[in-house]
Order: sequence, then C-alpha cells, then structure tokens
Amino acid sequence: MVAAWKKRLVTMSDLMALHEKLKEKNKKVVFTAGSWDLLHVGQCRYLEEAKKEGDILVVGVSGNEAIRRVKGSNKPILDEKLRAEMLTYLRSVDFVTILPEPSCVPALGLLKPDVFITVKEDWASAYKESKEYKIVTKYGGEVKVVDRQSTALSTTKIIQRAIGGQLGDVFKDFMELRKDPLKERR
Repeated sequence: MVAAWKKRLVTMSDLMALHEKLKEKNKKVVFTAGSWDLLHVGQCRYLEEAKKEGDILVVGVSGNEAIRRVKGSNKPILDEKLRAEMLTYLRSVDFVTILPEPSCVPALGLLKPDVFITVKEDWASAYKESKEYKIVTKYGGEVKVVDRQSTALSTTKIIQRAIGGQLGDVFKDFMELRKDPLKERR
C-alpha cells in the first residue's frame, strides 16, 4: 500500500500530465517554490495565502543539490524527501514536486500554473525581469508577489536560536580575533 502522502508527490516528468488533468476539471492552479527547510509558521502562513489564489496549490521543493549550489554545503538541514513529505501534511498543499535545479523555470514550463506566487524580498524587486516572470506571463499566467508572513522568523534565525548564546559568544570572540589577530583575549 502506498502511503497517502506519496499520492500527493508528483515527479517533474508528471507535471505536464497534472496540468492537463487539472485543466480538464477547470481547476485554477497555483504554484510556489522554496527550500522549506525547518518549516515554520511564516512559511505555513505563506502557503495558506498562496492557496487562496486558486483551487489547487502545487509546491516546488528545491532539491538537496540545488540548495547546496545556492546556499552552500551546510544546507539543507533536512533531506529533500523529508521536506516534500512534511509539506504534504499541510491542508493548504495539494501536490508537491522536487525541483532538481535552483530555478523553478522548468517546473513552470511543464505545469503552466494560472498563478505563480513568490515572496517579496529585497532581491526580488526586479522580479518582472526574471525568467520565471517571463515564462509565466508568456503563456498567460499571472505572477503575484506576497509579503513575508513572519518577518521575525526564518530558518537561519531558528538555527541561531537553537545553537544558543554560548556558541554565539564563541563565534563573536572568533570574529573579533579575526579582525585583529594580534589582540589578546583577557
């Protein structure tokens, strides 16, 4: 018997078939993507907001190698399969797909969602120049930028808090010594 969550996991190669199946049923498809490492309330709120834009929410999960290429060798913390499974348990998420590349352009081209949702970030201010925007608008889809749903919380902040003050103090001392290697510790 296949676990219920696996029925909601769609391979990249099946995204076109999913598009056709949902179009036959006149479903409005919404797509968003991210790392989803150490899922937190801000991400859950964001997914709830994304779901409000249509009938079906498909979420892209950046694969392990894709994240390492962008964020370095210490990320992700959780494996892509665990992150994908975790998302399938959220009521707002209908389908999940693992994205092997840092860009979600291939997934957008196959799924052709009616709405592509992305989070508002400083680096995303010129999103209308992005490949994602261009591919979505070319086939008649819409791109929506949503505000962060929790400005006080991020995976990085969770990690920093989990590590705690002790290690933070050690790191702070290390950084001070790095600035002035001849400085003695008292």
